[in-house]
Amino acid sequence: MSELMIDPIYPSSDAIFYISTRTPTSDAEWRALEAKTAALADAAKALTGPMYFRDRTRWMADAKLMIDTSAASSDAAKRRDVNALVELNDALYTSCVQCHQDYRPNYGRRSTPSTSSSGSSPAAAKPDLEGVWSFATITPLERPAEFAGKPELTADEAAAYERRMVETNNRDRRDKSSPEADVGGAYNEAWFDRGSVLTVVNGKKRSSLIVDPTDGKIPALTPGGKQRADARAADRRDHPTDGPENQGLPTRCLLFGAGPPIVPGPYNNFVQIFQFPDHVIILNEMIHDARIVPLDGRPHTAQAIHKWLGDSRGRWEGDTLVVDTTNFTDKTNFRGADENLHVVERFTRTGPGTLLYEFTIDNPTAFTKPWSTAIGMAKSDDRIFEYACHEANYAMTGILRGARAEERHKP
Repeated sequence: MSELMIDPIYPSSDAIFYISTRTPTSDAEWRALEAKTAALADAAKALTGPMYFRDRTRWMADAKLMIDTSAASSDAAKRRDVNALVELNDALYTSCVQCHQDYRPNYGRRSTPSTSSSGSSPAAAKPDLEGVWSFATITPLERPAEFAGKPELTADEAAAYERRMVETNNRDRRDKSSPEADVGGAYNEAWFDRGSVLTVVNGKKRSSLIVDPTDGKIPALTPGGKQRADARAADRRDHPTDGPENQGLPTRCLLFGAGPPIVPGPYNNFVQIFQFPDHVIILNEMIHDARIVPLDGRPHTAQAIHKWLGDSRGRWEGDTLVVDTTNFTDKTNFRGADENLHVVERFTRTGPGTLLYEFTIDNPTAFTKPWSTAIGMAKSDDRIFEYACHEANYAMTGILRGARAEERHKP
């Protein structure tokens, strides 16, 4: 059965799932697709044979889903009908999931810690996370006061909020209250790509990305965490331009928004995942960072070694990719975090074109308790382009020259 799944069912199904981004462009490629869909149809029929037959009622019903869908896919490929193949995505996905739920124990469930870090099943049997994913959303990280006690919104509430936020965020509306305010909004709307809808999790539109605590708010800082945050704020206030090192990592084009964890921003809300048997690569469009995450069970690097992106290690828990990251520096201080930050990310395919991204922040020296988020990602046909933040960027020298000039004119 495993051999039948690995070849031809998995590769043939993928050819249909990704038809919109891997559309054949030549006669040879169309013939190859026809061969794959034909092989899928033959494999579906084989499921009813004595070699694979399990039970008359449930097995045959599941097999019929695959038989009907694969036959329709084969016909569509012969007609070279891309739209028909796209429309068959959901039916094919349903046929796969239904059978897995019926005959693969614990399918779609998180495994226990005692078994989750083992070698697991072959990489070929894992969900395909590859591709470009968009996490653009206007859902705020923390829940707005107007939605207190309401983690999910009705369709009407969501639509009204989305319309209001799109209008409020429109940077083409100039602020003429003062020259400084007008110049401060010099990035017009063409530069932004924040999205226009709320994130969807389990079919519901969320009022906040934070799902735990249930109030949708970041927990309070510990006394030590607040003291460090106050010290950073005082240093920014009293020594903002002593030198380039006094500017934040974003201003210096070194790090922001790339994760871990991954959070939506005003633009560059794409991540590309490359999947290999013993590694995954997580490439964020923002800035220039690609995390290479081993999946071979190796331990984290020595505690004395700290990195801006931390030290990531991955594993599969059922059909969920779990990425565990430690060894951060205190320079990133994500939302007040320190060098003891521990981030656990979870990537779960929820459909042919959807992915659920979750992360948990555990930092007992900075936050009074852990907190978690959930973000729905959508498969995209868009490409990721280099974000050359420092290309012809004279902002840093301009900031420092301006500060020196200001100092010379102070009484």
